[in-house]
This record gives sequence, structure tokens and C-alpha cells, in this order.
Amino acid sequence: MKKQKIFNQSFLFLFISNFLIFIGFEMLLPILPAYLLSMHASSTQVGLMTSLFTLGAVLIRPFVGYYLIDNQRKSLAIIASVALMIITMLYPLLNIISLLLLLRLFHGAAWGVSTTASSTIVVDLIPKNRLGEGIGYFSISTTVGAIIAPSIGILIYDAFSFDILIWLSVVLSLLAVIALQFIYSSKPVKHDKQPFRFFEAIFEKDAWFPALLTVITTLGFGAIITFLVLFGKQKGLDQVFLFFLINATVATLLRPFTGKWYDKKGPWSIIIASAVLGFLSLVILSYTTNNLYLIIAAILFGAGYGTVMPCLQTWTVQKVSEEKSGAANATFLSSFDVGVGVSAFVLGILAEWISLEMIFRFVSLSFLVVAVLVYKDFLNEKKRNTNI
Repeated sequence: MKKQKIFNQSFLFLFISNFLIFIGFEMLLPILPAYLLSMHASSTQVGLMTSLFTLGAVLIRPFVGYYLIDNQRKSLAIIASVALMIITMLYPLLNIISLLLLLRLFHGAAWGVSTTASSTIVVDLIPKNRLGEGIGYFSISTTVGAIIAPSIGILIYDAFSFDILIWLSVVLSLLAVIALQFIYSSKPVKHDKQPFRFFEAIFEKDAWFPALLTVITTLGFGAIITFLVLFGKQKGLDQVFLFFLINATVATLLRPFTGKWYDKKGPWSIIIASAVLGFLSLVILSYTTNNLYLIIAAILFGAGYGTVMPCLQTWTVQKVSEEKSGAANATFLSSFDVGVGVSAFVLGILAEWISLEMIFRFVSLSFLVVAVLVYKDFLNEKKRNTNI
């Protein structure tokens, strides 16, 4: 049987669009708190920037997932990208903190629509027997974009101004919209849909298990993005950026192999192996006192966490019927947002009482929990197949 292609025109242009969207968005993240503080915002208001954004994304995704069951995905992705561009343009024009916070809520909603629509389109484009491999490749646009963008944002903000940074983000969003024009996305077949129920739609019930694993796994990522820079300062590490660079590089280089592993063997063995690597990475990081240990931890984290997340997204999509892939992607992305939000809140409280070394060791256990739960699911699956 002839092997179906992953890298066609639509896939490549969607990859480019997603990459540009992520850079344009992520480059603002380290700058917005500083910008708000320059307007004499309180610490609570700065914290609300993240909370309201997450709230907007999580609340909108159930509606998007339901809409995508039998409606055009490409048009929604374009509308969301245009909305992101317009919202970004408004930041320098608003000098009232309450209005900026409200804008942040709408920014989160537009982000939720854009990411859910793009993730659903890519599922349509990938051959079903190569879904793990294809999603692995596509997630590179997210991983690399998110890793390099904060550094770009800081560099431009320091060298020029906030307004220049905003306009660069707007231009990237415009290029993303242009790239979307070259994507062919067929209109889904009409299905008999169940009535929309918001609380049931937040998490697609058939995909609850990989969604739960996503929340647990994201705790480790939350610890990294929240505390690694501060940990580096405490330990006198002057090359902390190496962790992010190496993590992204390793995750990217492994995608062709890990995606094929998933498609051939299923989710269980690769997620268990990757979760163990994630556990080891955080344990080693907690004992890091020099750049060598930092690099080893980064390699293991890229191989571990960097592999687990696209596998969990693929598994989430495979848990539902094809017409509900939009709802499944909404569930996965919301699970990620919830995991980051919970980790930032809970670990922030714990950091008042225990050291950052202990924070990393504590969170490393989340990877072991994932490994145990997946192994238990594997045994249950094996038992079900035996009884058939």
C-alpha cells in the first residue's frame, strides 16, 4: 500500500501560519507584565493578566469544539487570526488598566478559537494511519515558536519600544492570515449533533483520560516556566537560556522517531518511557549547580515532556469519532491551560514554604503518576482485548 504524504501544501502553510501566530503571541508574554507595571498596576492586576487570558481561552473552547463538528474550519481560523491581529493593535491605545484587563480576556478568547481551529484542521490533513507522526511534526511549530519568541520580545523591547514590538506582532499575525489562504480544508459532513451543554463540553467525556494526563504532565512544564530563571539566579547559572534552547532542539529532532513509534506501538510504551525521562530531568535539575547538569536536564526534558505532549494530543483525538476532533482538540488545549494555571497557583504558594529544589523534586513525581496511570490503562486494554 502506498504511504500517504504528510507534507503537502496545506500542511506546510498551516505549519507556517501556526508558527507565526505563536511567535507573535509569545513574544508579548514577558513584556506585558512590565508594561502594566509601568502604568502603576498592582501585583494583583499583573496576575490577573494571565488569569483572565486563561479564563477567556478555556471558556470559549467548548463552543468552538461544538461549532467545528460540522462547520468550515478554515474560515474560523482566518477570523480568529484577524481578531488576534486587531486585539494586539489595541494594547498601546488603551491607557486604563481595567480596559487592558478586559482586552486580555478577549485576547484569550481569540487565542482559544485560533489554536482549536488550527489543531482541528491539521487532524483533517494528516493521514489517519500517521496521526501520531503528523501531530508530532506540527507541534514543532508550537514548541519552537514558544521557545524563541520570549527572547525576541525582550530584545526588541529593550532595543526599541513597546509600540515597535506590538507592530511586529501585528505584522506576524497578518502573514499568518495570508498563509491560511493557501490551505485547502474541506467542509465537514453534516452530522446529527447532540444539544450543546456547556459543562459537558468543557471536557469531551470520551477523551477524559488523556485530558487528565495532560493536566498532570503540564505541572512539570509550569514549574519550569515559573521558576527556572529564578532558580538559575539562586544557583549562579548564567546560561539558563541553554535549557530552553536545548529542550526545543531535542524535542524537534526526536519528533520523526517518536511519531512513528506512536503510530506503530500505540500510546502506552512511548508515554511511559517519556514520562520516566521527564521525571529524571526534573530530579537532575533540582541538583543542578553548573551548566553541564543544566544541559543534561534540558536534553532529558526535551525527550520526555517534549514527546509526551504531542502523544497526548494524538491520543485525545483518537479517543473520539472523526467529526468530534474539534471538541477533542478543545479538550486537550483546555487541559493544558488548566495545568499551567493550577501549577502557577499551587506552586506559587508552595514556594513560600519550601525551596525551589524541593519544588522541582515534588513536581517530578507528576511524571511518575502519569507513567503509573498509563501502565494501568495498558493492562486494562490488554485485558479487554483478551476477553474479546
